[in-house]
Amino acid sequence: MRPRSPFDPLVDDYDRARPDYPGRLFTDLERLAGRPLAGADVVEVGAGTGIATRALLERGARVVPVDIGAAMLDRLRRHSPGLPAVLADGEALPFRENVADLVCYAQAWHWVQVPVAAAEAARVLRPGGALAVWWNDPDAEDFRWWQRLQERLERMSPGYRRDYRRRPFADELRWTGHFSEVVTVTTRWHRQIDIDHYLTSLRSKSFVAAIGDRLEEFLEAERRSMLRSFPDGIVIEPFRALLVVARIP
Repeated sequence: MRPRSPFDPLVDDYDRARPDYPGRLFTDLERLAGRPLAGADVVEVGAGTGIATRALLERGARVVPVDIGAAMLDRLRRHSPGLPAVLADGEALPFRENVADLVCYAQAWHWVQVPVAAAEAARVLRPGGALAVWWNDPDAEDFRWWQRLQERLERMSPGYRRDYRRRPFADELRWTGHFSEVVTVTTRWHRQIDIDHYLTSLRSKSFVAAIGDRLEEFLEAERRSMLRSFPDGIVIEPFRALLVVARIP
């Protein structure tokens, strides 16, 4: 049975409040992939509500979005009518060999078994194609408000650890043996949002939803905490966009 996405119940908050990606990320993607996005055949896995999908389409790519979440893909189709979205798993892609110039995972690669998903990406890529994985990660370790948030999450969210996504992603791809070149680049950027938007973004995260019955208590404590650091209610949220591009021979 196909697994249900943990984000399907969070689709409204996800769609409303998750951040976009900086334009520089896509410029770096084109450079490291060795080709423009315009005219590229792209399989985008873990596409969700289509945040990265729309950025790729705007740059002229031909995109087939893939996700395990039916509700997430339904929202993506509302934003991009007529796009051929596919309900499927990145570890068992329903595509022939050598059909894509680029396989992308935006904010999703940490959910897969790397050896299996990497082999699937390499299988569907054309010679010289690339697997690109990227994330918006908080760039706020030096700020007290972020430390307070992490302490609260580690107390209230079962199994949460602030370093849950600190892995050697580039090395993991090298170790699979499928790729001739693996390169990592980082772009720092920020967005300004009001406190309600910030809290909605938190609601869209699976580890926040896992708090369960104490969710409203958590969010109210976070509102008070953030207003200590941003008394005007406008949050400056810094990000570190991490991009890893792995090319096959």
